[in-house]
Amino acid sequence: MSDVLIVIRLCAPEDTPQIVPLLQAQVAATGRPAQDPDALAELVHALLISQFSDFLLAEIANQPLGVLQINYRLSTWEVAPYAVIEDFYLAPELRGRGAGTRMLDYACARAEARGSRFVQALLRPHERAARRLYEQFGFTSAPHELWHHTLPLDCALPDEAEAADAKIADSR
Repeated sequence: MSDVLIVIRLCAPEDTPQIVPLLQAQVAATGRPAQDPDALAELVHALLISQFSDFLLAEIANQPLGVLQINYRLSTWEVAPYAVIEDFYLAPELRGRGAGTRMLDYACARAEARGSRFVQALLRPHERAARRLYEQFGFTSAPHELWHHTLPLDCALPDEAEAADAKIADSR
């Protein structure tokens, strides 16, 4: 299997059915339940049509075994466009065969071609192989924390609470 040709390619909206199972496998590998495939397909298709994201596929004999999503954003801090690697998954049988290196190289070249000034990626502490790969490309760790809160909030924002209080007072 070492002489098998691994193809890395940019996806089009019609590739959505090949992308979704790989994204679900990535989530399942973390122990979380996989997303609803229809909702995920709708989102992936919308991202591809809007060109807010690019997706790359790694394939062997037309069988998708890897996916990488690149989101494009604008930074007010840098006053520049940049890219974020949002999802990057390789099926176990594809790991250690150079596909990840080729996909990251393609992603960085694609981001540069689209005018991005830099590329960001989020890594979890246990992802040692991914860390080595990013380090090979010159990525460095940034001293930031990613915070997360599921919406909706259970309380009103201070301005909204004050406005609600004022309405109640006015109605008396």
